This record gives sequence, C-alpha cells and structure tokens, in this order.
Amino acid sequence: MRYGDFSTLCERAALPVCRIFGDHVSPTCTLNEYSVASAKFVNIPDFVISIIAFLFVGYLAYRAHRKIDAVANYNQLLLVSFYAFITLGRREMTLLLAMYCILLVFNIAGADFMHDSGQVNRWLGAVNTALVVSFFWAFILFATIGFQLMADGSLKSMLSIILSSAIIFIAMGYIAADTAFGISNGLKPKVPDLLYSPGVFTIYLVFPLIAIVIFAVLQTIIVIRYLSARMPLVWLVSALICFGLGQALMFAASKKMCQSTNNRIDGAFFATLLDTAAISCVYGFWSAITVDDNAVYEEKKYEF
Repeated sequence: MRYGDFSTLCERAALPVCRIFGDHVSPTCTLNEYSVASAKFVNIPDFVISIIAFLFVGYLAYRAHRKIDAVANYNQLLLVSFYAFITLGRREMTLLLAMYCILLVFNIAGADFMHDSGQVNRWLGAVNTALVVSFFWAFILFATIGFQLMADGSLKSMLSIILSSAIIFIAMGYIAADTAFGISNGLKPKVPDLLYSPGVFTIYLVFPLIAIVIFAVLQTIIVIRYLSARMPLVWLVSALICFGLGQALMFAASKKMCQSTNNRIDGAFFATLLDTAAISCVYGFWSAITVDDNAVYEEKKYEF
C-alpha cells in the first residue's frame, strides 16, 4: 500500500473518511443493513456502543467539571510531590471530553448510517475528517497545559483551544470537501487513482499519531520531573495500548470479523469501544495527578 492510498483501507474497514470518495469505495464485506426513512442502518453494533460511549464520556465530563479548579504555577510545581497538583485544568478536560462526544455524534451520522443522498454522505465524511483533526489538535494543546504556558482554566487558555481548533476544523474541512467535490479541482482524486489522497491520508491518519506521541512524551516528562509517584504512567500506558489495539482491530481484523460473524459485526465496534477506553484512561491519568476535594468544591461553590 502506497502512502495516500485509501483503496486497501476502505476495502477492509468502514472508516467515516471513506465516505468522501463516494461510490468508488468497494468494501469486501458489508454488515447487514436495515432501512430507516431515507437512510439505512449499516452498523447497528457500532451505533449502540457509540451511544453508550457518548453517555459514559458525558458523565466523565461532568466529573471533570466538578473537580476542584486548583491552579499551580511553574514555581509551585517545583515544590509539589506525589499527586497534589493540576497539570490539566478541569475546564480544558471538560472541553476535550465534550469534543470527543461531538465526534461520536458525527461518527454515528457518518459511519453507522448510509443516506440515500451521495452528497450528504460525502459531506458527513468531510465533517467527520475535520472533527478528528481538530480534536487531536486540541489534544496537543491539552498536553501543554501542565507546563503553565498559560494559566489553566483562564479565558486565554480556553480561547486558544477553542479558536485554534475552529480554525483547524475549517481548514481541514475544506481539504476534505475539496477532495470529495473537487471545489478547486486540485485535490479531488483523478482516474485511475480515485481513492488516492495524500493530503487526507496525512491529516486523518498520520497527524493523530503525531498528536498521541506528543501527548505521551509531554505527560511522561511532567510525571517524571515533577512527581514522586509513577502510578499515573499506568493510566498513560493503558491509554496507548487501548488506542493501538483499537486501530489494529479496525484496520487488520475488521474484514475477518465481518465474515466470521455473518455480517453482524466488524472492527468499527471494537475501535469505538477501545478508543473510548483510551480517552477514559486519559481522564484517569489526569484525575490521578490532580487534587480532588468535592467537599471544598461544594463549600466554595466554584463556577465554570
């Protein structure tokens, strides 16, 4: 498989990004379909696990919002040991989890349903692609908060994530839409390579991996340099394992699962499950290195 070629990937796995290539995608195994109005359920197992994941991550976002908002500056970090400091603000954590919930919603719309309109399917694929990139961009910014480049929870910190993620979403959305519809006639794949797009391949598959590596390295530095305990790294390693296993099942085993279960389930179900487990482990990592005192929270009545 050459760099930028989606033909093999889209044949094996039902990736939302494959929707931008329209009818040129020919999966080797498709799940049983069920018609609903002007659309078809094409992946009920993934739909169900996505709903459960949405509710669970929503609960984690609520828990993050309830956590005491204690902010430490760089000098204070040097004096702190064990778990008693905030590396990632509760507002930023809540925002990141909310973005993941939005991604789940569009994953349902763009991967678990097949609409009669080919244009709708392509637009949903483009939106999903842009959301994935903007989420991982926010993930990188989220990883830098522990270094107190900006006070966590501040308006400046929140706006830097929200506005830059919005800019990334628009820019990446244009790249995906141009690939799908040929807006500029420069990015749309041409015959005979109708599933060849190095640009989309880079932003959708390569950039998230880079973001994860950056996050893991920065958080490891924080734990090793500022904390006497190493248990938070267990959460971090668990997140990496869950994400890696989910991608492996999605790309390498999806076709076999589909065939062996008589078109009932594929790798998307396990990818959603394990991706959600990974983001839950990220929450666990963050929670393990932050002070939590709900009683103090209730007494002081911190506001979001």
